[in-house]
Amino acid sequence: MIQARWLIIFFAVLGMSIPSFAIDWSLGGFPSYLRTRARVIDNAVAGTDDMISVVDTTLRITPQLGLSDAVTVRAQVDVASNMIWGGSTAHFFGGTFGEDDSVVLSDLRPSDRFNGAILTGDKAVDDDYGFFTVRMLHADIVLPNNLGFVRIGRQPFDWGLGILANGGHDPHSDLGFVVDRALWLKSFPAGAGTFTLVLVSDVFSNGASLFAESSGVGYDILAAAGIYNQQMGDVNVTVGAYGFPYLHQNNIFSDIGFTGIDVDRTSLYSGLLVLKAANWSFTYEVQVFGGGEIYLGSYAPVALDFDYAFDMAGRLEFQPSMMAQVSTVGLEAGWAQGDDGSTGTTIEGNALPFSPAYNVDNLLFKHVIPTIYNIEGSVINAIYAKAYANVQLADNLGFTPQVLIAWNDETTAVSAFDSGDFGPAIGATEVDDYLGTEIEGTLSWTLHPGVNLDFIGSLVIAGDGLTDLLEARAGDGSTAEDTIWAFQSRLMIYIDQFMK
Repeated sequence: MIQARWLIIFFAVLGMSIPSFAIDWSLGGFPSYLRTRARVIDNAVAGTDDMISVVDTTLRITPQLGLSDAVTVRAQVDVASNMIWGGSTAHFFGGTFGEDDSVVLSDLRPSDRFNGAILTGDKAVDDDYGFFTVRMLHADIVLPNNLGFVRIGRQPFDWGLGILANGGHDPHSDLGFVVDRALWLKSFPAGAGTFTLVLVSDVFSNGASLFAESSGVGYDILAAAGIYNQQMGDVNVTVGAYGFPYLHQNNIFSDIGFTGIDVDRTSLYSGLLVLKAANWSFTYEVQVFGGGEIYLGSYAPVALDFDYAFDMAGRLEFQPSMMAQVSTVGLEAGWAQGDDGSTGTTIEGNALPFSPAYNVDNLLFKHVIPTIYNIEGSVINAIYAKAYANVQLADNLGFTPQVLIAWNDETTAVSAFDSGDFGPAIGATEVDDYLGTEIEGTLSWTLHPGVNLDFIGSLVIAGDGLTDLLEARAGDGSTAEDTIWAFQSRLMIYIDQFMK
């Protein structure tokens, strides 16, 4: 019913635009694309020799209606959302043991990964989910008399690097933070620079949740952001901060069978620094989440308290002029706080993982770690550092190598809600500091302007920490392999380029 409502609204707006020749219809603002991926992953589940393979396709279209110079209506629609072509994964995709386990023309839900603990049962496959999902639909209005800018509707939330607030615009990624929001923005001259004030009011009903694996209805009443920008010599400096002082959500985790669990009085804050020069840039972002309680309703007599949780990341990039074939060399590091489990009724960390739309790599933080913790996200209870480069091998051929090293933040590696009240989660398990090293390479071939074919090879050399976590998740005395590897081919067709 909810999807039908958004579908009616979308086509009503489209229908009203047809009679007017003055309206600009285009695929602009955000990327529109067709993406097909074929993936093979091996040794990623302890205690089994099964190789996991899957092919999926997403068709995402982002039309916008330019009603006038001051009013634009934008939408983003997934006609097919990670629709599974088929494949056999030896009982991991919801089939019955001993019967046909293949999945044909269905969808991999956003919370699915490839571990049997997640991909079995009713949650694994939903035949209707993958067709026509309205991700965004909002109006952008430039107010008269220099009163600012307003955006109202379901819209992306982007901030800084996107380690938490990430609208999911990157076509190589999945998911993203989309929220039902009313936003007002206005810029003011401030000394030698410009100050921008943003006020928002949100409803967390369909567009987003405070917790990535939960549903429920919530709100934040009023939140604000401030951004200051100034050119200082050869360097452009941007400093920003936002605050959500009051966040509330009812009936979280209802999508996994729980009722009456509410979050009250939590808060969220962030700081941002961006430095940009002609041949280098630096971006740093920190997110802080804390305060408040989770009321467990009939499941427990006491509430769980939030102490605080944080994550942060920084990225330094160079464009070396002396190396013609190397366009970018980058260094990046991130830290997502863990919880040592020392206080049973207080959540001190692990409640704020990196956004699953944040692109760290294609294996360790995209598949293995979320599977282990059964929490949607990428960097969880971890510290990482990586180095990468973009190399132009030929006019239509590029190569991106990267090396990533990761450690556990807390060696008593527990998920945010490991008490057992919130379904399957790894218990308090003493693990080693060192998670592992990932070596990855992406070969990008431009077949035609707007058509790219990528080949991605990933190898994780598991450290003792990752081996401990995999074996704890599998249980039954299972043994994890020392290496996990994956190969992915990815065809990208950028529709915008063909529409111009």
